[in-house]
Amino acid sequence: TELLLSQSCIWWPMVREGRTLVSCGIKAMKRSGNDLIWLQKREMLLKPHSRVQVFEGAEDNLPDRDALRAALAIRQLAEGLTADDLLLVLISGGGSALLPAPIPPVTLEEKQTLTKLLAARGATIQELNTIRKTLSQLKGGGLAQAAYPAQVVSLILSDVVGDPVEVIASGPTVASSHSVQDCLHILNRYGLRAALPRSVKTVLSRADSDPHGPHTCGHVLNVIIGSNVLALAEAQQQAEALGYQAVVLSAAMQGRGAPAAHRDDRYQCHGHPPLVPEALVMA
Repeated sequence: TELLLSQSCIWWPMVREGRTLVSCGIKAMKRSGNDLIWLQKREMLLKPHSRVQVFEGAEDNLPDRDALRAALAIRQLAEGLTADDLLLVLISGGGSALLPAPIPPVTLEEKQTLTKLLAARGATIQELNTIRKTLSQLKGGGLAQAAYPAQVVSLILSDVVGDPVEVIASGPTVASSHSVQDCLHILNRYGLRAALPRSVKTVLSRADSDPHGPHTCGHVLNVIIGSNVLALAEAQQQAEALGYQAVVLSAAMQGRGAPAAHRDDRYQCHGHPPLVPEALVMA
């Protein structure tokens, strides 16, 4: 990034070149000693007097005060953009934890507690993100709105089956299609509506009466640059180039895949006969 934007004022998670900004999140493995040297990624180390500013947070993929501080810095920077500016956003799984910015008066702790209660009762990732987006300043298209009227381009690494851009990292550059009624339905389903903090009820009531209606993101281009579908397609092409008969059973498999990889009748169900030893099965 420094080579490409050598004259820029660069942030992590935000990067700025004159009036060009880049938002991204990075997860790093922890280990004693210098993590990056252990990973043999010395080129990722910041140079002396670097323009890159690093914000660390969301330890163990959980939103925390450090991540909140970074999220608020991102919002402030995005809000200073004009129609002549470009915001380049890099999004991957884990972005929800890296970009926590609850709508006041909801606190980070209240939002965390509600999310944990929903997860413990079996809420899906889609349901969790619906609640997160409604209570967030930046999720559900909030980051894109903060940057308006600047143009926004998001490059997205998908960690969700089907690549729904509004779900990945809770869609900070994708207008939410959900309403307050959707949130209330989810909360009723898991028996949590009556136990909501007053602050959450306040935010939901405000959203329900917003005279401006749902936000749009016409100034945004969202592009999937990495996903299970793309990885499987590339793997199949490479395998076939090596002489294998490559078969992609599914790009939507979730959970353990071992049973499907050892049963001929599973292949038959997908329209494929039992494969020869030189075959490669992918899912």
